[in-house]
Amino acid sequence: MSDVSVVILAAGHGSRMKSNVIKVMHPIAGKPMIGHVVDNVRNAGFEDLVVVVGYQQERLREYLGDRVHYAVQTEQLGTGHAVRQASPQIDARRGGHVLVVLGDNPFLGPEVFHRLMQRHEESGAAATLLTAEVSDPTGLGRVVRDPETGKFQRIVEEKDATPEQKQIREIWPGVIAFRREGLTNLLQRLDNNNAQKEFYLPQTVEILMRDGEQVTAALEASEEEALAPNNRVQLADAEARFRWRILERHMLNGVTIIDPKSTFIDDEVAIDRDTTIWPFTFLHGKTVIGSNCKIGPGSTIDSSRIADGSRVEQSVVEDSQVGPNCQIGPMAHLRPGCELEADVEVGNYAELKKAKVGRGVKCHHHSYLGDVTIGEKANIGAGAITANYNGFEKFRTEIGAGAFIGTNVNLLAPIVVGDGALVAAGSAASRNVPADGLAVERAELVIKEGGAAKLRARWKASKERK
Repeated sequence: MSDVSVVILAAGHGSRMKSNVIKVMHPIAGKPMIGHVVDNVRNAGFEDLVVVVGYQQERLREYLGDRVHYAVQTEQLGTGHAVRQASPQIDARRGGHVLVVLGDNPFLGPEVFHRLMQRHEESGAAATLLTAEVSDPTGLGRVVRDPETGKFQRIVEEKDATPEQKQIREIWPGVIAFRREGLTNLLQRLDNNNAQKEFYLPQTVEILMRDGEQVTAALEASEEEALAPNNRVQLADAEARFRWRILERHMLNGVTIIDPKSTFIDDEVAIDRDTTIWPFTFLHGKTVIGSNCKIGPGSTIDSSRIADGSRVEQSVVEDSQVGPNCQIGPMAHLRPGCELEADVEVGNYAELKKAKVGRGVKCHHHSYLGDVTIGEKANIGAGAITANYNGFEKFRTEIGAGAFIGTNVNLLAPIVVGDGALVAAGSAASRNVPADGLAVERAELVIKEGGAAKLRARWKASKERK
């Protein structure tokens, strides 16, 4: 809808969160609340977004970037005052409508916004409020309607409500659509004649109705969609509700999740069908997992791609790419920058960093491979490491196809081990090894008869002198 501008209010601190972080930047399912709101609005078909920022605006600008326009509320003087700061952007577009939403509710999805705007346009109203019925409206403003016609009359805050009005379960979750024409003048008419000395957006409805304009209330949101978290307890509840939505979506798309209660998947994770997710698994960021994979138990995958048929068991994968039919773990760690081709096996207590690993490579246990390129079907023995850092610079290691790196080998980078070469167990290789070459580096073993007894006696005598 190109004729709709959306104003998202995100300038307030959110003091009930008891946090040094602005409320809208608190994450739910791996994404800040404001990120969910922006995505939901865009997915509803609205492209002209203005975010009103104020407190910690640098944090918001860094996160949202140039995806939105900005208006600045230097003093937090109420919701009506916040929308007023977006007046230049509102006036710059002619015709159409303005939708005002709060930046802290990730549950209002694209369908809700779409239905609200459809109702607003069809009614021809000057303003249309989104409403919802909730089981416990305590502390929330009530929507009062004419008992005979059902037409909207006003919003009553709980502190001003009569006992009868407190029984009303229909509430306003802070979303309202306006006719664009005349909106900025309407915002200028708001006053702050209240205890808080703030300019409140609901007063626009009162002014419009006094002017004889039509105002409607659209009951288009469910209780789950309407209630945004205001404190840490509600934030935890929101996290659980949102994550269940995500899990349900994946299961309905053909993913097996053994125990949803112990599985945590962020909103932007993609999983193909016939993959199984085992308990105590965490999938973060924009992770993409192919089909027929087995993930977990006890695995963490962050912003990585796992191709079809691979298994990641009790391991951590960060910002890496794992090819088809790979076996990772248990207890392996792929640090950022790893790229594994097909059929790679990385076993227990192996750690890789910025490693480009060819097809069929085996690295089964207790190894560190950093800043390395490994050719296909190479074999890395237990305890082998690339010594890639001298305290000042990082250096790369190249291991050729079919090479064999023995147990407890130190490859002192920069170094190239050629195709088919063999580095014998216990060697510290500091020079390049040619293709099909054999590298052996061991000091001669020296055995001194009775040497251990002499050392113990010397140690005992030194203790006695002390």
